[in-house]
Amino acid sequence: MADPRTLTAEGKLSEEFAVPSHVEEVKGQMAAFAVQHRAAGHRVVLITSGGTKVPLESRTVRFLDNFSSGRRGASSAEYFLESGYAVIFLHRHRSLYPFTRLYSGINLLDSLQLESGKGGSVSDQVVVNQQALPNIGKILMRYQAVKEAGLLLPVEFSTLSEYLHLLKAAAQALSPIGSNAMFYLAAAVSDFYIPASDMPEHKIQSSNGPLQYEDGPQDVVAAGEGLGSSSICDFFQAGDRPIHPAGQSSAGSVHLSAPGCGSQCTGYQTRLRSGGDP
Repeated sequence: MADPRTLTAEGKLSEEFAVPSHVEEVKGQMAAFAVQHRAAGHRVVLITSGGTKVPLESRTVRFLDNFSSGRRGASSAEYFLESGYAVIFLHRHRSLYPFTRLYSGINLLDSLQLESGKGGSVSDQVVVNQQALPNIGKILMRYQAVKEAGLLLPVEFSTLSEYLHLLKAAAQALSPIGSNAMFYLAAAVSDFYIPASDMPEHKIQSSNGPLQYEDGPQDVVAAGEGLGSSSICDFFQAGDRPIHPAGQSSAGSVHLSAPGCGSQCTGYQTRLRSGGDP
């Protein structure tokens, strides 16, 4: 199995994982977002959320999927927004989203009604059943305030390849604002992958024998590649995977904490380290 440390070498990420076509466009959006909010006096946090998908074939029929609802990342984004941060929300497609996460189990159509018009006719005015959507007025006000201020930039991923390349692009985009940026890594990242060079084109046959895969890289390694050797940035990594020392050497002065939390955790233990801490 491949050593995850090899992925800290410049360019190795591109060799192991196909580069998505939209990465440079998204990188430009994130860079503009960071510069805009740094000028406005806001700190910027990159939050990752949801699980990654690992295709088993280049023409994907089957894949390995890391389950994560994205609840931790979505709720954390709300707290950061309330604390005055601008948030880049790097999340799995269709995972829980800030504010709307509160109504994820509700059938929207059951929560809406058409208002009755004159003579008992039905008008085209829609009325919200606030019992079905508790606190919807308050939540809507918060969401609209965030949207009008442009404080939330959503970026979607599905596969592990997309996630790692977008995370590296985010690190490059945030590197110029230095210690005014923070990384909050709450995504459920796959521990295994099949390198692009070894991935079969068509559906894997069971007659081919056991599935061959490699140990997956840590997301902090991809971010470290993007930050470069002279950047200073604070990291928070949530999960039960140990931190590999390569994250430190690849990202210059990176301050990282990874509280252990398995799939049965109902709360979180956090250790935060600032630039002056050992």
